[in-house]
Amino acid sequence: MNKVTASVIFLLITATAFGQKSTNYKISGTITGFEDNLPLYLSDLSDGSYKDIDSTIVKNGKFIFTGKLNNKAGKYAIHTKNFQDRVAFWVDQSPTTIVAEKGKFRTAAIKGSKEQLKSNELVNVKDENFFSFIKNNPSYIVSADLLNIYKASWPKDTVTQLYNLLKADAKNSIYGKRISNFLKLNQSPKIGDKYVDFAEMTMEGKSVRLSDYAGKIVLLEFWGSWCMPCREGHPELIKTYQAFKDKGFDILGVAADNEKKRLLEAIQKDGLPWQNVSDLQGDQTKAALIYGVSYYPANYLIDRNGIIIAKDLRDEKLYAKLKELLP
Repeated sequence: MNKVTASVIFLLITATAFGQKSTNYKISGTITGFEDNLPLYLSDLSDGSYKDIDSTIVKNGKFIFTGKLNNKAGKYAIHTKNFQDRVAFWVDQSPTTIVAEKGKFRTAAIKGSKEQLKSNELVNVKDENFFSFIKNNPSYIVSADLLNIYKASWPKDTVTQLYNLLKADAKNSIYGKRISNFLKLNQSPKIGDKYVDFAEMTMEGKSVRLSDYAGKIVLLEFWGSWCMPCREGHPELIKTYQAFKDKGFDILGVAADNEKKRLLEAIQKDGLPWQNVSDLQGDQTKAALIYGVSYYPANYLIDRNGIIIAKDLRDEKLYAKLKELLP
């Protein structure tokens, strides 16, 4: 082996040993108040819902999770099987420790990542001061997460201003990317505006456009299989649909779901007779971003001329409005 070859090998070994940063995480803690052998679950919250990625058994009040991070920092949660006890927190390469008590997971003492330390500060921050928190902490992914949560509730100009202040790590996080996508798509039409067209897929793979309903009075209904108020309102909505469907009324459901199987089960169990579409991106579905939906259920009533004439009409109020429009 010549000196040049030896030098190259040495440099490669050095780069491997010292140039790469570990992406592993370690989450350990103590839980009191439960009997031994309690099943505990670890969920990834990056897509906005609980996605279980690991489980363990609590023994002698102790537990530990280890794994590999998909991003520089991530939002996770531990929870019991029935979700009665759960707490969310931030994880990076620093060891995370959790001290929790049965029935009081949400007030657990959590230490570890710099994102979690910053997140702890939010306990004492009131809603009206979230703007200042983001403005003063633009390098934290916690700020991007907070802005992502409120992006559809705050004025678009405000969201744009705060997004532009975010540093690279925050902008490149999944939350920063969602904000960017929202700013590109969002139009938040209001009562009196013409509807904004979009195309989404049915569960059978058929592309449906809102403009396909031209000439009808249509209720654009945003819901989710996970949303209990949505599901509880379906029986009354079905009655209203049956009463007016032959007079030129229709419903297009847009579901904020991630799992096709779960959505199909909900549609079948609730007996929904109208078309439902979803791109299976949860609350990041394209139609929801366009319309600026920040809560569920939500709906828009659109007249035969394509004008939005009402928002969030339900039960008796929706029935009364349709009776006025379709006597």
